[in-house]
Amino acid sequence: MYNIEDIILDIKNSLSDFRYEHSLLVANEAKKLAKHYGCDENKAYIAGLVHDIAKEFSEEDNKKWIKNSNIKYDISLPEFSKIAHADIGAIVAKVKYNLDDEICNAIKYHTIGNEDMTTFDKIIFIADKIGRKNKNSFTDELSSLAYENLDKAIITYIKRQKEKLESKGEKLHPDTILLLNKIDK
Repeated sequence: MYNIEDIILDIKNSLSDFRYEHSLLVANEAKKLAKHYGCDENKAYIAGLVHDIAKEFSEEDNKKWIKNSNIKYDISLPEFSKIAHADIGAIVAKVKYNLDDEICNAIKYHTIGNEDMTTFDKIIFIADKIGRKNKNSFTDELSSLAYENLDKAIITYIKRQKEKLESKGEKLHPDTILLLNKIDK
């Protein structure tokens, strides 16, 4: 299957110090959330650890992974560089570390979400938002909400993200809108 020490070493050698530290914070937060919600803590830790494995890939590497993996992606889209790392990271996690589908799906959905997310997927999604070194009042609020109700935390995050994007003349990804519409009832 996989060896956690080998993955940690590879992540440390593959990512910048900032991204490595963020990955450790997300992994630890994911493990705590998994325990709170009765999910597999070790798998959550690994998903959190690996979630940004492709975040610092070059555009050339991204295109190579997309081509070789048959990921359907329009590389001309402006959001390509911001969100492609999640899909590519899921493929890398499968190919490089032989991680299971539950972990790979959580990695795939950690950036924009998906309307059919499981509790495990939601844990990784929100752990990525609150697993920060420098927290502020908003991340503190999200963190508290995450331990009360994952959906409420996700709704709060997405609504805040929507405001930020709209202020720049941008929109939420269609998959994020579908997720919001499903859980915000």
